[in-house]
Amino acid sequence: MTIRNFKILSGGGGGDKRKTETERLDKFLDLSDPSLIRSLREDDERRRRWLLALAALILGLLVGGTGSWLFFQHSASQPSTSLKVREERAVMLVAQGRRFMRVKQFEKAWAYLGLATEMAPGLLEAWDALGLAQFYGGQGAEAEKSLRKCLEIDPEYSRAYHVLADISFYAGDDLSLAKEYWKKAGARRAVARIGLLENRLSEVAPLIRQLAREIPDDRYVQVMIQAVRLGHLTPELRLMLEPAYLISRNPETALGWRLYYTQRYEEASAAFNRALTQDPRDGSAMLGRGWCLLRIGTAREAQSLFEQALVTWPSNYSALNGLAWSRKAQGQTEGAVKLWERVLELPHIEQVEIPESLKGLGMVYYERGDYLRASSYLGQSFTMNPYDPETEKLLNDSLQRLQTPAQTRP
Repeated sequence: MTIRNFKILSGGGGGDKRKTETERLDKFLDLSDPSLIRSLREDDERRRRWLLALAALILGLLVGGTGSWLFFQHSASQPSTSLKVREERAVMLVAQGRRFMRVKQFEKAWAYLGLATEMAPGLLEAWDALGLAQFYGGQGAEAEKSLRKCLEIDPEYSRAYHVLADISFYAGDDLSLAKEYWKKAGARRAVARIGLLENRLSEVAPLIRQLAREIPDDRYVQVMIQAVRLGHLTPELRLMLEPAYLISRNPETALGWRLYYTQRYEEASAAFNRALTQDPRDGSAMLGRGWCLLRIGTAREAQSLFEQALVTWPSNYSALNGLAWSRKAQGQTEGAVKLWERVLELPHIEQVEIPESLKGLGMVYYERGDYLRASSYLGQSFTMNPYDPETEKLLNDSLQRLQTPAQTRP
């Protein structure tokens, strides 16, 4: 394999020209399809509604989500369009919404997924994806509503019970409710995990051995089977099983995260402060305020909040990632590297903090002149988050430098 002349291209046939959100959305909705255009022209009212909703969506995305209310207001269901067509469109919206969710572009994810639920109110996967995006984006109460909507559509939908249990677990509720939901979901791994954390190893050991036979590659199961073999849960293994997320039902915390994801950091920080005044142990608000301070440029104050969160929740991805960026901003790169490596070692490898952690490692090695290692981390980050132009630029530069003989580098 050769890396000669290898370059990440933005957008497609335009080479270095990055496609606008409008062009991406047009391609996504396949508005150039002659049959669809013909269909739209046959019904002027449907066309007017669709274009108005589309324009509102694009406006909302381009201004960071502040126009989203227009999009939701005008994306009502279209009676003249068949249910099958609406569901097909909604499925495409769900796919794109999930992509945005995985890279923490929640204002866009909520817009796409909200439109999907408007277009196909009975589509289970649309409500499921919206619930997850709300969960990851700090909207605890809204996430529960979306997941309960899943259960209205299908009372036996196990994934909804599983995530409802997760919310209960990560919100610090009484574990009895989480256990009830996990049992309904058939989530044996979660039941085993809780048993270990509650020091009931002998009770859950048979279940863990069974899971090890059935899903030996599962990273949580690999951690749990180590505890069974050792006969006890070591502090290191416990760290791998403790809560990795924080969720809050406080409306002020939810508001803070919505403001944060539209880059209104001062307003978001004020909302998080109000939430912490109401409940100083609101871990989600604590993290949110830390991220706001980091974005504003006060890394030392942000570090204090992330460290405070890690005292109670030592495996929280967001706190570990935020602390790493705080330390890097203060020139403590070795400490940042260790934290990012710890994030990558935790079992849930699809967590939304992973792309940023990979990017951070790539940046450190780029700055050290280790372009081979930088390219590896930046390449993984770019694969997971192709929407970050800084990662793309650093990756291209790292690859270019690898092609340039050392003696000719500046």
